[in-house]
Amino acid sequence: MKKYFLYAISGVSVGELFGLVFSLFFSYLYNLKDYVPSAPTFTNHFSRPLNAVLVSVILWGMMGLVFNFGALIFNIEDWSILKRTTVNFIIYYCGFTPLAILAGWFPLNLINWLVFTGIFVMIYLIMWFINFYAVKQDLKKINRKLRQ
Repeated sequence: MKKYFLYAISGVSVGELFGLVFSLFFSYLYNLKDYVPSAPTFTNHFSRPLNAVLVSVILWGMMGLVFNFGALIFNIEDWSILKRTTVNFIIYYCGFTPLAILAGWFPLNLINWLVFTGIFVMIYLIMWFINFYAVKQDLKKINRKLRQ
């Protein structure tokens, strides 16, 4: 139980850190005078900017939870890599997409959803191949040490 509590704390922390860094980046990128946690379509729903920040922090924390707990799927050794990857992708996509919509990251219509999905799949594949390559390199090192 303690292990999962630590996973939750870690996930929330990382999610909030990423959310803050990205929101600061976009606030500077768009040369905004004031910091905004998300797009105007999101922040305009709130009477006070502070409320928009609070809700954003909660959403970012939830995103961190999705990704941190979704990664635990790869610890299930009885499953094939295909099954783990498929289940992990479904958890990430189905958990993250509603949160991204709630955060106002893209207008909810078919074209934007398709673009979001395409970007999500590309990022997922890039990250998957990077991790796969890293694991493959680790296995090569282990095998070399075993041969010595």
